[in-house]
Amino acid sequence: MSMLLSFLNLTQRFGSFVALDRVSCELNGRAIGLLGPNGAGKTTLMKVCLGLIAPDSGEARLFGLDVRTHGTEVRGRLGYAAEGAGRLPGLTGVESVAYMGELCGLSRRLALRRAHEVLDLVGLDESRHRPVETYSTGMHQRVKVAMALVHDPELLLLDEPTSGLDPESRDDFLELIVSLRQNAGPAIVLSTHLLHDVERTCEDVIIMHRGRVRYAGSLAALQGPSTQRIEVRTRGPAAALLTALRARGAQGAPGRREDTLEITLRPPLGPETIWQAAAELGAVIWHLEPQVLSLEEAFLATLAATLPEDL
Repeated sequence: MSMLLSFLNLTQRFGSFVALDRVSCELNGRAIGLLGPNGAGKTTLMKVCLGLIAPDSGEARLFGLDVRTHGTEVRGRLGYAAEGAGRLPGLTGVESVAYMGELCGLSRRLALRRAHEVLDLVGLDESRHRPVETYSTGMHQRVKVAMALVHDPELLLLDEPTSGLDPESRDDFLELIVSLRQNAGPAIVLSTHLLHDVERTCEDVIIMHRGRVRYAGSLAALQGPSTQRIEVRTRGPAAALLTALRARGAQGAPGRREDTLEITLRPPLGPETIWQAAAELGAVIWHLEPQVLSLEEAFLATLAATLPEDL
C-alpha cells in the first residue's frame, strides 16, 4: 500500500531564504496535523504538494505518485482550502460551490447536486442562498471546505482553517473536521500553529520548525515513552544535577520544591542518564516518577531538541 504522504530531502529556497530544508518523512494516517510556528514552512510544503511550487531538489509523493510527474492526477484527488477569504463576489454559497464543482470537471447538474450535499455536510443551512459577501468568517470557512469537498477528493488540505474565528465558531469548525474524519470522509491534513486544533482533530502530526521536520509520527508516541518527563527528588546538590543533565542534552527546570527537578528526556537519553549524572555528583535520588507530557510540553521539547545536522 502506498504512503499517503512521502517526502525525501525536499528543499525549497526563495533567494537566500531556505523555506524547506531537506524535509524527509512519510505518513499514512487519516488525520494529520502539520504543526509549527508561523514561518516554519507549512504553507510552502502544502504548495509543493499541490504542484504550485516546484522544489529545488528532493521528492514529494502523494498516494505514491511524484507530484512533479503526476501533478494533474494528484491534484484531481486533492481538495484544498487555502488560508484567507477565498470568496467569489456576486455568487451565493451554493453557486460558489457548484462553480468549483464545474471547474473540477463535474457537469452543471451534478455540480449543483453535489454542492447541496456538501453544504449539508458542513452545516450551512438556508444561508447558502445568500450572497457570500453577507457571510460571517465562520460561514466563509464552511463554504471553503464545501468547495474543497465538492469533487469527492481522497485528501483534504486545510491551511489555517480556524484563523480569525471566534471561540464558538472555532469549536464548531473543529467538530466538523472530527465528523469528516469519523464518517468515511477524505483523509485530512490540517496545517496550523495552534496545538489545540491538532490535539482535538488529529491522530498523527508533522512538527516543522525553520523549514525542517522535527517530528513525524503519532500524537500518542510524541507524548509517550519516546519523550519522557520525569520528576526527580534528590538529597544533594539539585542545582548541580540540573546543570549536569543539561550538559548531557536533557531539558529541565527546578521543580516546586527545592529538592525537586522536572527533567525532559528524548532519545537516545533515558532514565539511566539521570542515575549516571547523580552518581558522578554524589547526589542521592530518592524519588523518580515519570510524568505524562501535555502536547504543548512535547511540542516545546521537540523544538528544543538538537538535530544531528545542527551539530
